[in-house]
Amino acid sequence: MEAELSVRSMNLRNFTLSILYNAIKILPASARTYTYWKIRSREFGRMSVLNLSHSSDEYEAVTTAQKNEIFPVLKKYLRKSDTICLDFGCGPGRFTADLAVLMNGTCIGVDPISELIHLAPKNDRVSYKVMHKGRIPLDQESVDVIWCCLVLGGIPESLLSTTVHEMLRVLRGGGLMILIENTSAKHSGDYWMFRSAEFYRTLFPDVDLQPVHSYTDCGETISVIIGRKKT
Repeated sequence: MEAELSVRSMNLRNFTLSILYNAIKILPASARTYTYWKIRSREFGRMSVLNLSHSSDEYEAVTTAQKNEIFPVLKKYLRKSDTICLDFGCGPGRFTADLAVLMNGTCIGVDPISELIHLAPKNDRVSYKVMHKGRIPLDQESVDVIWCCLVLGGIPESLLSTTVHEMLRVLRGGGLMILIENTSAKHSGDYWMFRSAEFYRTLFPDVDLQPVHSYTDCGETISVIIGRKKT
């Protein structure tokens, strides 16, 4: 009986979420995207930033697996002068503190969803800031590295130009950008866009981005694309 009630409760929750997600489709793109992630973060907490095919007890294992895949690649491209990192779309800070350690510097996590930032682990080497209206709350050319992991796929086409402008604005000339994005050859959904590595390369013409690594998660292809901003 308890198991049956649990299944009914989950089905009701999924039904309610489905209604909410469909209802917000009428909103303008910026409000729709923000509202979707706001609802998702309140419902799933830190798990909201993962593929929900994963169970909640896989959170740490998935994060560790991603670090093991990506950090060695990033380390090859880092310079000693790269000491200030921006974790763009940091969510609950899964990578922020470890990025600071990897760079032997500091890391700033930014995200528009304050509920996720409140879940981020505190550390002397990290700080967190809430984004408003797509603007990164940092000065021009103030960071050496931008880390962006599975974020751009959640941003619709109409908002990408603002996002790109802001990322390029805060990255110094010669600074390093690393994008980790889902490049599976699949049809995009209402709230997640599947795009090719070539698309992301051309999205940032001022950065010499190259796909250098890939791995799979839940049967989908995740590409690591990295390069330095032109001086």
